[in-house]
Amino acid sequence: MEELFKISEEVLEGKRDFSELLNFPESLQERRPVENPLKRSALIVSGDRIDHVKKALLRPADVVIFNVEDGVSEDRKEFARWFLRKFLINTPFDGSKEVVLRINPVDSKHFWEDITVLLPVVPHAVRLSKVKGPEDVLTLDSIITAFELSKGIERNFIKIQLSIETPEAVNKLLDILSSSERINAVYLGILDLFSELSLSQRLSQGDLGRFIREKFVFESRSKGIHPIAPAFQDYENLKGFEDEAEKEREIGFSGKMCISVRQVEVANRVFSPSREEIEEAMEIVEVYEGALKEGKGGVPYKGKFIDQPIYKGALNLLRYAGISGEGFPK
Repeated sequence: MEELFKISEEVLEGKRDFSELLNFPESLQERRPVENPLKRSALIVSGDRIDHVKKALLRPADVVIFNVEDGVSEDRKEFARWFLRKFLINTPFDGSKEVVLRINPVDSKHFWEDITVLLPVVPHAVRLSKVKGPEDVLTLDSIITAFELSKGIERNFIKIQLSIETPEAVNKLLDILSSSERINAVYLGILDLFSELSLSQRLSQGDLGRFIREKFVFESRSKGIHPIAPAFQDYENLKGFEDEAEKEREIGFSGKMCISVRQVEVANRVFSPSREEIEEAMEIVEVYEGALKEGKGGVPYKGKFIDQPIYKGALNLLRYAGISGEGFPK
């Protein structure tokens, strides 16, 4: 792999011909399904940043997103595609984190090249940018389905994730989220959205921003899909990042986009259930399942009545924490 990094760096410096990167050998490595149920932190890495890419999978993020869209300039997109292909196809995925490729929109000139070059990597998910409606998702789903069939890959191994950053997408969110069973996460691009609305991005922290966040979370959760909170651009201001993440967790987001490793550590802490929450959930599950065995529909617990909704909430929290055991699935 060090040879790939050396060749890629020298290609960028103009010391080697691009063909040397194209001819670098490929050997598809093991692809284990994602075992980590969490999406607390989603670290995005630009595909042309060699130093960042080679360290990305060593970071503690639950989701690592390799980007060939906005974070990569026009004159480096081809390099980013092929460097990511050579790096990822030769790298095993052990399932401890979700490996995602963020590609350009369906209606862009880059979409087809992104798909044909990068899908052979067999990522855990493809994240589609600037989604406008269900038809964009259906297009991507059809291509992935054909690819899986042609390569003998288990159906729906490759998931779809979506960037919601236009007014059209916000208005059609429920239809978009219903368009494919592959969708497992959706990201709110609120700064892009406010730009599209010709509003100051400062207003994204006000009442309208909160309304959009709440609508986004409710509709995503209603479809069983993880809502991921927007990036916080002032990457050196960790206190500001943490304050925003705390508010977004209270709204119901599963996790947050991260543009630096230091943000990842904060997001993992904020979006993890506390020890007290986990212990209480485990007690609720034990007490309620004991009541069910006795033929009871509910049971008092610490001054409140536990019925099925409370029990299901406890199960969800334990799944969210990655805890499994008798009486509830992983």
